[in-house]
Amino acid sequence: MIAALANTNSRKSFQPRGFSLLELLTVVSTIAVLAALLFPILSKAKTKAQRTTCLSNLRQLGFAWALYRDDNSDYIAESYPGEKGDNPEVWVKGDMTKLSDAGNADLIRQGKLFPYNDSVPLYHCPADRGVPIGGKVVPTVRSYSMNCFMGARPLNSVPIPRTAGDYVPFYATGADIPHPEQMWVLLEEDQRSINDGFFVTDPKGQIWFDWPAISAARHNYSYALNFADGHSATWRVADARSMRLNKTKTEQPGNRDLERLARATATRK
Repeated sequence: MIAALANTNSRKSFQPRGFSLLELLTVVSTIAVLAALLFPILSKAKTKAQRTTCLSNLRQLGFAWALYRDDNSDYIAESYPGEKGDNPEVWVKGDMTKLSDAGNADLIRQGKLFPYNDSVPLYHCPADRGVPIGGKVVPTVRSYSMNCFMGARPLNSVPIPRTAGDYVPFYATGADIPHPEQMWVLLEEDQRSINDGFFVTDPKGQIWFDWPAISAARHNYSYALNFADGHSATWRVADARSMRLNKTKTEQPGNRDLERLARATATRK
């Protein structure tokens, strides 16, 4: 009898006990604190990884640009799409504001640089969620555009942009580019600005005709670009006015970001 009672008491003493409400609340609170601590770290890591991929994309496109130049007697791929988007020598085709073009990878393949690195994903930044078309965000195949002064175009055409009358109209060959380590070729364009692959910069640094990727979602207010000597870089936005851009042809004289980009875009005659 005594042995039976001892066994019963032994079984009772080893019965598992459930968590109290206070203990559960403590565990949940601890998990919430850990998540709050880890989220910024994970977010930073994701931003850094996307920035690295974007920079790598532009570096590889820069190599393709250099190979094209080497194969074409120093003539460089043209950025100007033509008045009707029909220039057969353009570096890439397609207008990202058109629903029929935004997701059309064939327009990437038809560009002059594609044979030198036949990868469609190279033309897209991993942080680019798409462009607004008809009230919806539409995924696109391209996030990058080329300096509008890169590559020849008709000599009788008006200055592009209209403020460029005192500047060299374009650089037709690699030898035409002064200080290639300072002159950018391709950059990551903002989804609210991108259309064709022809990035228009005011060389006087007064007006944002187009603008690079400037948003928290795109590498935390920084953007990637590459240069005529082959190197790539990431430039961080420094002027608060840049973060308020929401339409093309915005005048912001004295904007440090615009002035920096303008100095690396074109030279005076």
